[in-house]
Amino acid sequence: MLLSLRIENIALMDMLEIRFQKGLHVLTGETGADKSIIVDAVVLLLGGKAQKELIRTGAQKARVEGVFDISDCPAAGAFLREQELDEGDEVTLAREITLAGRSSCRVNGTLLPVDQYRQLTNLLMDIHGQHEHQSLMDEKKHLAFLDATGDEAHRQLQEKVKEAYAQWVEKKKLLVQLRKQSADAQERMELLQIRVQELRDAQLTPGEEDELARERDIFKNGEKIEASLQDAFEYVYDGASAAVESLRRAVAALGSIENLDEQYASLRARLDGLYYETEDAGITLRKMISALDFDPDRLEEIRERLDVIRRLSRKYAGASTGDMVEKLQEMEAELSGFETLDDRLLQTEKEEKQAAEKYAAAAALLTQSRKKLAQAFEKEMETQLKDLNMGGTRFQVNLDSSNATASGVETARFLIAPNRGEEMQPLSRIASGGELSRLMLAIKSVAAKREGIPSMIFDEIDTGISGKAAQVVGEKMKHISRGRQVLCVTHLQQIAALADCHFLVEKAFDGQRTSTRLTILDGERRVSEIARMLGGDEESAKQHAREMLKQ
Repeated sequence: MLLSLRIENIALMDMLEIRFQKGLHVLTGETGADKSIIVDAVVLLLGGKAQKELIRTGAQKARVEGVFDISDCPAAGAFLREQELDEGDEVTLAREITLAGRSSCRVNGTLLPVDQYRQLTNLLMDIHGQHEHQSLMDEKKHLAFLDATGDEAHRQLQEKVKEAYAQWVEKKKLLVQLRKQSADAQERMELLQIRVQELRDAQLTPGEEDELARERDIFKNGEKIEASLQDAFEYVYDGASAAVESLRRAVAALGSIENLDEQYASLRARLDGLYYETEDAGITLRKMISALDFDPDRLEEIRERLDVIRRLSRKYAGASTGDMVEKLQEMEAELSGFETLDDRLLQTEKEEKQAAEKYAAAAALLTQSRKKLAQAFEKEMETQLKDLNMGGTRFQVNLDSSNATASGVETARFLIAPNRGEEMQPLSRIASGGELSRLMLAIKSVAAKREGIPSMIFDEIDTGISGKAAQVVGEKMKHISRGRQVLCVTHLQQIAALADCHFLVEKAFDGQRTSTRLTILDGERRVSEIARMLGGDEESAKQHAREMLKQ
């Protein structure tokens, strides 16, 4: 259950701390006192939509923190242990939103993704917001209301159907793709075979065009290269004035004095090294000259080869030889895939049929479970409605066949006969506002019993009811609160008088700003508030309030 709530910078609340206990809590106040903002803060805490409009004017961020006792919620404890966030019987949740539109969720100080965060909060508290009972008018939502009253085994069947449906849809999608490929296969294969053969015949090598371009440039500059090499050879090696001969003479000259001083010997050694290096360079130049072969036929071959590569490159959007080699491999793999397409198509058809059968089997089990659930739900609803002063009401769940979906192969529709002797009719056609409120309370009561959720919030569940109906709704909530914590925003004195803890929500102005204030009422202050709800603060109204509290 919720132990405490801390709200910072939400709407008109700068900072508000609330402590809760077991039993029935009510929040009352004048119209416009922002009673439902407390509920909005709890919705935010539980992972609701982060709306920056909630942030108090002038503040940069808003924060809600709640401490829950989970000793009576084993599912929450199991979730926390699985996530390695377990810290005993209490868990602290925190939600923060900023004007920049960012939000964060923390469990015991650890950040969690919002979807994972909601998995936990869904186990801790159920919220019935304002006008939620109107969703009963939408028959598309009736199946979800029915499923919410199921046990863990029923929920597991729902998950199996959802998973089987997803697998079936995946196989159907693949089958459609393969059938389309098969229809287009012949034309595509013919095109691929032409292109593959073309690239195979070309026998391309990655980087080939760069090497050919370099060789072509050498051919184009053949005369210049030969002349330069010949000149260099003559300067280095050929003739009496060549560099090699000059260096040899210089070495011999220094040899006659190298014993006289170390610097002469060092210089002679250096020149001796240069002599051998230069001689080696001359030999290399001679080999280069001998190796020169500017065959015009080879140049023509190079040009023709480059023309082939350029033509293919243009065809493949300017691709390099490396890119075209990769493209060839891809097309060969695709051709190979076409060769096995028929086999894959037959295999996928078989797998799609198996997935459909698996889904049908899972959906059939879910249908059986729903039929049993509907029978029990009908009885429990009529019992609940009897407690809510609708004792003559008959309630029925119709399960109709539907197209296969992730939710199964049926839809649900709630029928009621509010008065004895009347025929069953769709709830969405004949239920009044007051009946809808009580029907929703009955559904929530049944679902809460099944789900074991320790805390429930009702935001103006009493819409459209008054008098005796209001009294029985209050008594029903009081009864629910004996087994779980209940928080209720109400405008009815009958419900307020039944509370174990009564909060007054009001606005206060400090001379500069208006803020929302929360006060726990007891004694005469509670009497005065209930008297106000009765319509006045005269002594007669207060006496009536005292009688209500006493009863």
